[in-house]
Amino acid sequence: MVTQPLRLRLAALQGDGRLPLAPSPLGRSHDLNGTHSEGAAGIRDLGFAWDEEREIFVLRDAIPLSELGLSPAAFEFSRLGAVSPAVPPEGGRLLLFDLETTGLQRGAGTVPFLYGWGWLEGSRLQLEQWLLPQLGAEEALVEAAIHQLKAAELLVTYNGGSYDLPLLRSRMVMSGVDRPWPATPHLDLLPVVRRLFRHRLERCTLRSAEVELLHLRREGDLPGREAPERFWQFLRDGDAAPLAAVVRHNREDVVSLLRLLDHVVRHLGVDDPHPTDWLSLGRFAEARGRLEEAHASYRRAEELSPAPLDRAGALRRARLLRRQNRPTEACAAWTSIWERWRDPEAAEALCVDLEHRQGDPASALELAKLAFREAPVGWDQRFARRIWRLEGRVGGLPQRPEPGGDRPWAAWLPGGASYQAWLALRGADRGRRERRLTAVG
Repeated sequence: MVTQPLRLRLAALQGDGRLPLAPSPLGRSHDLNGTHSEGAAGIRDLGFAWDEEREIFVLRDAIPLSELGLSPAAFEFSRLGAVSPAVPPEGGRLLLFDLETTGLQRGAGTVPFLYGWGWLEGSRLQLEQWLLPQLGAEEALVEAAIHQLKAAELLVTYNGGSYDLPLLRSRMVMSGVDRPWPATPHLDLLPVVRRLFRHRLERCTLRSAEVELLHLRREGDLPGREAPERFWQFLRDGDAAPLAAVVRHNREDVVSLLRLLDHVVRHLGVDDPHPTDWLSLGRFAEARGRLEEAHASYRRAEELSPAPLDRAGALRRARLLRRQNRPTEACAAWTSIWERWRDPEAAEALCVDLEHRQGDPASALELAKLAFREAPVGWDQRFARRIWRLEGRVGGLPQRPEPGGDRPWAAWLPGGASYQAWLALRGADRGRRERRLTAVG
């Protein structure tokens, strides 16, 4: 038996409206603007109006930026360029975008039923929301969405690169919209938030960013996971009232995109951020090629951040100096790390510097022996190999230790004339064990 939910999903897959598989809440499938339809009247009660030109239901609103505590200057493209290289330097129209869908997956049966848009006009945030009145009527919405994307110079989403935009592209195919995909530059705030604030957020969802970064809590907000069922209920009985909470939720999501973008821009320009943020600021600057800024942030992390962020900042700075071929500064940085934390990576880097740049293999050997005694599991073998090679370079090839001898390697090399011989012996033992197990089996 074909149940009603299955009929609705089949209609979503059909995507062209030619087969009315489910009853329409608007009456006849083609009567989207019918004034006597209970469903259409309910949609209008939510504030939506029929747009004759685009043939979609649209809800419009405008919010003064002053009510949000925001300034238009914060969204100039010259300032947004610090957030992402995708921001075009010449400026233009900033477009915010968020979808509400019938599921959390991107499969062919997932349908966007509410499109949320926002853009700036002077000192006001203009909002538009588009509602899908029935399955099979997507084509006009998708057409309008493509036109909206083409008209923007920068698109801002939250997880749009992984969800909203791929889903919209799939709906282009399912609804038969044959248009080229707009090449609008895209700023996805989710990767930005992860890079800058992951150490402070329990989860990197938009809701968590609102609470923990913007210090905002929505009162009476509908959880996003409940939105699909509200839409299915609307399709079943034509009552649009339950969709009011979904519309409010989507509106708040779009507004939060602008608030969060403002927070990120201000965070990148602040002189005294939270002490735990210096490391992430340095990584963010390094990823975008602002290396001197990264150096300064890593140094501040080393000086001001709590453990283990202080050590991580110092390591990042030393590695960056090494990649930039600044050996004297890198050596000083590695020395500071070794003296403060006894870090094995710093000891290895100093051994390399002593042996190859300073030409002092004897000092490199002494440091390798000291580091070997303090090395954690995994690093001990690396220092053992280095010690054997440096012993050979400093005093000739080491001889096989005599039983009871006091040669420096006797305590940590269980037999074999060299470290490589020991590894070969271990490999041979392992091979013999495997052959015995195979024979027994």
